[in-house]
Amino acid sequence: MSKILYLMRHGQTMFNLRGKVQGASDSPLTDLGISQAKKAGQYFKGNNVIFDDLYSSSSERACDTLENVMPGMSYQRLKGLKEWSFGLFEGDSKQLLDALWESKDIFGERLVPFGGETHQDVETRLNSTLIDIMEKSSGTTILAVSHGTAIHAFLGRWIGVSMANNYFIGNCHILKFEYSHHQFKLIEKVDLIAE
Repeated sequence: MSKILYLMRHGQTMFNLRGKVQGASDSPLTDLGISQAKKAGQYFKGNNVIFDDLYSSSSERACDTLENVMPGMSYQRLKGLKEWSFGLFEGDSKQLLDALWESKDIFGERLVPFGGETHQDVETRLNSTLIDIMEKSSGTTILAVSHGTAIHAFLGRWIGVSMANNYFIGNCHILKFEYSHHQFKLIEKVDLIAE
C-alpha cells in the first residue's frame, strides 16, 4: 500500500529576513512566516488533505510553522528532521556560506573543518527519519515540517542532486511524495507564494 508524504519547509524567520545562516541554531518566525504557514493550512483544507500523522523538526521555527498550519493538532518533534548543521557559520551572513556551495554536492564535506555536517550525514539522517516515519505510521497521509537545505539533500537522494538543483525550496514550499516499498517518488512541488 502506498502512502503520501507532504514535506514542507518552515515559514520565513528573522534570520531569513536578515540574510543570516540558521542551521541547527534558531530564530523566530516573522509575521510573514506566520502568514505563510496559515496559507499552507488553507491550502491543505481547500484541497481536502487530511493528515493521519504530523511531524516537525525539533527547531522552534518548524514547530511554530506546523502549529500555524494545523492549529490545535498534536504532533511529534523529531531531531532527525532538523536543518543541516553549519557549524561556525551559524549566525553569520548567508553570503559566507554561499561561497562553499557547489551544485555537485551542495556543501559536500566542506563544512566539517568548521564543525558542520557533511552532505552524506544530512541526506542519511533525513532519509532514515522519513522512512521510519512512513513505515511506522498506520495512516496513509503524513505531513513533516523541516528545513530548506536538509530537504534539498533529501530530494537529491531520490531524484539526483543535479535535478534537485532545479527546485528552489522557499519558505513554506511543499513537496508531495508517494511512498511505497521504502522508495519515495516526487509527485509535485507546491509554491503557495506563487499562487
